[in-house]
Amino acid sequence: MAERRFELDELFISTTDRKGHIRLSNSVFVRVSGFEASELHGAAHNVIRHADMPRAVFKVFWELLEQGKPVAAYVKNKAKDGDHYWVMAVVAPVPGGYASVRIKPSHALFDKVRALYADVLAVEREAEAGDPRNRKASIAAGEARLGELLTAAGFADYEAFMREALVAEVTSREEQLGDAAGRTSAVPPEAHPRVAEVFDRCVAMRRFLDGIVADVAAYAETGARLAGKSAFVRELSEDMRLFSLNAMLASSRLADGAALSAVAGLQRARFDALEPLLVALAEDINGSVDLLGDMGFLIAASRIQTEMMAAFAFEHIADADVSGVLAEQLELLTHALCEAVERLSAGLTALDARVKTLVQHSAELDRGLQVVRALEVNGRIEAARANDTDQVRTLFTEIGQRVEAAREEVAGFGEVRSVLQRDATVEARAAQYAAALQAVVRALGDPGAR
Repeated sequence: MAERRFELDELFISTTDRKGHIRLSNSVFVRVSGFEASELHGAAHNVIRHADMPRAVFKVFWELLEQGKPVAAYVKNKAKDGDHYWVMAVVAPVPGGYASVRIKPSHALFDKVRALYADVLAVEREAEAGDPRNRKASIAAGEARLGELLTAAGFADYEAFMREALVAEVTSREEQLGDAAGRTSAVPPEAHPRVAEVFDRCVAMRRFLDGIVADVAAYAETGARLAGKSAFVRELSEDMRLFSLNAMLASSRLADGAALSAVAGLQRARFDALEPLLVALAEDINGSVDLLGDMGFLIAASRIQTEMMAAFAFEHIADADVSGVLAEQLELLTHALCEAVERLSAGLTALDARVKTLVQHSAELDRGLQVVRALEVNGRIEAARANDTDQVRTLFTEIGQRVEAAREEVAGFGEVRSVLQRDATVEARAAQYAAALQAVVRALGDPGAR
């Protein structure tokens, strides 16, 4: 069967109840799926499920959703006539159900995911062996294979993958659309005042989100740099301990190595004293990487949700009656967006505190490394006064080189802070924008307020 086409700037929306029955669909969803709106309303969402989708992906997807988390996934859907279409779906819990916004995949990661899905699906089908009674075992086998493939690709788990995938897709989409990204046409004169106000609030929210970070990929890139520094911290701890131990052993074998042994012992003591700081720094880095991934994901999701709200409001902007279903569904979309903004605000606060601690610990580590460097210089001086000290001198030189390289790495932590510096009022402004949008949508559903 053929693949149904739709444009990069088009967005799908559907909301469902807790059991997955469709409550709302927009015109893009209706057109691309090939169903009438009346056929979709009340139908189970799996009416568009394609047989090529691994069940394991949906299992992981729903487990995260049931934890109250927003989720993203590449999904292959089936149209009414059997054709198919691919989307990147962002789904969030809302009162009484779920809201799903979907965009057209456009990043190179999409091709890799299709191959990954085919692999997982083959494992599931082999385990099921054509017998529906084996479905539970089939899903378990698929989930295990999904985990293996994601680990091999460098992802800790599905959450880490979905964060990177959504950021990549939103970034790719906005790069290709350019100035047209998130920009809906001007409000027509016949627009319903309340719906027009929803549209205007969405535009303001979008501008605010744009202002949080100039490039949504910046958080992901910063997280990748920090992850590299985490490896550096682990290696530094191991190297310093090994170098100092070898220097102590080599010095102890020298007839006149008492002074060298004393310097090596001081170095070892200094490294031992730095160990808790290295552990704390590693925790700072790992915590920052996790928060950065969350922030990038939430910014990307919020941008898409805001654009979807604006597009949905624009689609109904001239409706004479804006009560009932329209107001209800706009409120659900607003709830999902406000939840994301609330998570984003809390995450930004936590990230700021974490990065401050990281920079503080890195400064303390640099001061400790300066002491180690001074001891290394003393060690080389003492080695020059004794006989047969080539091995010891070499060890002290290696320690000095390692310390200097470490200090350069530590200096890079300051760059992380500068990348993430922002207006201290961001969280308060986020809450204000979200509250204003929510108030307008609530007024939309209140006949007395119109």
